[in-house]
Amino acid sequence: MMALMGGFARIGNNEITILVNDAEKGSDIDPQEAQQALEIAEANLRKAEGKRQTIEANLALRRVRTRVEAINAIS
Repeated sequence: MMALMGGFARIGNNEITILVNDAEKGSDIDPQEAQQALEIAEANLRKAEGKRQTIEANLALRRVRTRVEAINAIS
């Protein structure tokens, strides 16, 4: 299982091409660190003020959730 951060996939001629901004193997993710990061990201979103901070906090939360989902998929 891989955690993929942003990007797109192209499918054609029995071939899939995936282009992403970042990827991380689920087995390389420390579950405790990922859970702590999730809690911090959720707190940062709650504390966000203004549109820019809210957008940045949402993006960070999405990234952390993707990492946690990758861990859960392999356990």
